[in-house]
Amino acid sequence: MLFLKVISKLAPSVIYSISDIAAFILFHIVRYRRTISYQNISRSFPNKSKSEILEIQRNAYRYLTDTFLEICKEYSQTQEDLASRVTFENFSEIKKAIDNNQKLIFLTGHTGPIEWIGHAASVYLGIPIDPVYKPSHNKAIDRFIFAIRSRYQATPIPYKTLAKDIILRKNVTRCIAILADLEPRSRDQAVEIDFLSQKTRFFLGPERMAKISNMPVYFVAIKNTKRGKYSATAHLISMNPKELEPEVLTRKFAMCMEELIIENPAAWLWTHRRWKNKRTKA
Repeated sequence: MLFLKVISKLAPSVIYSISDIAAFILFHIVRYRRTISYQNISRSFPNKSKSEILEIQRNAYRYLTDTFLEICKEYSQTQEDLASRVTFENFSEIKKAIDNNQKLIFLTGHTGPIEWIGHAASVYLGIPIDPVYKPSHNKAIDRFIFAIRSRYQATPIPYKTLAKDIILRKNVTRCIAILADLEPRSRDQAVEIDFLSQKTRFFLGPERMAKISNMPVYFVAIKNTKRGKYSATAHLISMNPKELEPEVLTRKFAMCMEELIIENPAAWLWTHRRWKNKRTKA
């Protein structure tokens, strides 16, 4: 899409100025999912005051527009600029595993521009980071996002074909990145976990894939260190997923994700309908 490609070529200062305007419009004028985001935050932090919740909510819209524009920026971002914007912590074990041709699974959530982190990690580790994704119904947007995700020799994997991809490419040294923090569909196999002060369903698919492949699983905590700059910290969840009892891996991921959100609540994607079955009128 031409408009998104033009955005990708803008200077960061211009992009963040646009983001400020877009966040103001979404929050104050369009009122995009304001009821949903307010309910999500207030139920997740029942001890916070109304003013604290509103502050998190307003800041969350700026994070939302920043992330969208940063994803667009990645379409034409240089490797040097990308490297200057993402730092890595606790990745020494991962480097050793890759040197031994070990394949890995990264689990993470919506607390930053995933494409930036994935591509920067690919350069840092010297192997492809293959993102698992759900294709968009909008073909033009899907092609644009696919082009972004395909950079640095990455092979985006539609979730429905992930099991087949793992089997067919079992001899390829790579990392598979899965966003595992969104609401599962009603027909998906899921487990209910105490998460952010409420019962929350988590998709068991990533755990199932980890057990099928027995790839070591790491949680990657994405944090915003400064506007336009991020850190990615690796936390080992399991070296041998097959040895874990059912649901343990998913529960460990949920615990890591909860700690990350509590540390900086505004950075998470609160506009998502995360708790669909609890939605009530405001």
